[in-house]
Amino acid sequence: RRAEMSAENARVRVLVRARPPADGSDPAQTLKVDADHPGLVNMRTPSADGGEIIEREFLFDDALNVEASQKDVFEKSCKPQVDHVLDGFNACLFAYGQTGAGKTYTVFGGEGESRGLVPRAVEYLFSSMEKRSQQKKFSCFVSFLEIYLDKLRDLAKPSADVDPAENKPGSGKSSRPGTATSRKSEKEAATSGAGPEDLEIRENNEGKVYVQDLTSVPVSSAAQVNEVLKAGLARRQTYQTLMNEQSSRSHTIVTLTVVAETPGQQAVTGKLNLVDLAGCERLKRSGAGDAESGVGDAQLRAKEAVLINKSLSILGTVVMALSKGDGGYVPYRDSKLTRLLQDSLGGSSYSALVASIHPRAVDAEESLNTLQFANRCKTVMTQPHVNYLDADAESQARVIEKLMKEIAGLKDELTVQNDFYQEKLKGMQGEEPSGPSSSLPPGAAPSAPSSSPAAAFASGGGGGGGGG
Repeated sequence: RRAEMSAENARVRVLVRARPPADGSDPAQTLKVDADHPGLVNMRTPSADGGEIIEREFLFDDALNVEASQKDVFEKSCKPQVDHVLDGFNACLFAYGQTGAGKTYTVFGGEGESRGLVPRAVEYLFSSMEKRSQQKKFSCFVSFLEIYLDKLRDLAKPSADVDPAENKPGSGKSSRPGTATSRKSEKEAATSGAGPEDLEIRENNEGKVYVQDLTSVPVSSAAQVNEVLKAGLARRQTYQTLMNEQSSRSHTIVTLTVVAETPGQQAVTGKLNLVDLAGCERLKRSGAGDAESGVGDAQLRAKEAVLINKSLSILGTVVMALSKGDGGYVPYRDSKLTRLLQDSLGGSSYSALVASIHPRAVDAEESLNTLQFANRCKTVMTQPHVNYLDADAESQARVIEKLMKEIAGLKDELTVQNDFYQEKLKGMQGEEPSGPSSSLPPGAAPSAPSSSPAAAFASGGGGGGGGG
């Protein structure tokens, strides 16, 4: 049924997740998640003069406290997105929040039960394809890119410059399994061939955005996808700052593309974007730019932070424009991040946001900013539709024939409805109806409302309207 839909409106779903405070403080002093009212969040922040505590309430689709497991987050935020992709829709999930709020842990996670959204989505995707394999033939592809220093780098492209030992979970000082423990300077990386590649963003004839020359790896198992991700994470730019032991210095986008072929029907394709956004940060708190802070390559860290903050600011501007819903100008082209996420933010994708919060007093202002951003996101509407692959002339003829039959059925239904209401109108004006009288339109169920033509059409026999 889903694969026959042409389009439908959808709202960006928002889930808030609080991480355990790093200082061991009580998270309820800053953020309270109401278990009796799903999605209700109470935020406590000091006033501008540091005196009175101000409480603000937000209502989201769901909210998870510090005790929530990785499985809980996946079930509530990402699992529905995978289902959409299997039905031929595009879907996106992105994690947003300040640096150190737990975004990368949520998205990639660690080993065992601490696995994040990406590995769990991969496992669920392949298990679901296996269950449907008797009815459909599936193909799957994965790509992995990062935006570092405003340049696009292909993380799925094989590189001889990566030491596999760097990627062992728990190696060195890394508190984030699956990431390297150290990074070369920008100059050294560029010299060795592992530096920013700066791939180019293009637009096809249909107006769809893509990255030219980005590697798309065909995969047939979850293990193969995890190998691609493992190699890519070893190349991702991370570095220690005063606020985060393993701070992501880039945005990353993992894309899983699925092609589903059903005998006798046109093939459909769905794309799932899983986005780990670098966290916004204040240079004074993170130590970036301060040579005496103890943060290595402080000037480079400052450059990274400025570009990250700029791209997130533009993301906020884009969401603000979309939340108005007036069809006005949206500045997607102002940053590479928003350009790449254009379809996910305001196009034909089912989209979801995980807003990551660090519920401690020192981070109250940043937490409030994250909640306000999430609150705007939940008002953004998208128009998901099934993505049909280009087919041969015979397949296209079948689709056209089907659509023409649906259109003819709708015309017949409208004609019947129109005749019925013309008769009703004549009766209300005191004229003798020309045909048999009835209190219901032809074919309508007795319980169907008939207060207006629109209401009757919406609730009456919609036989031919299922295909939209």
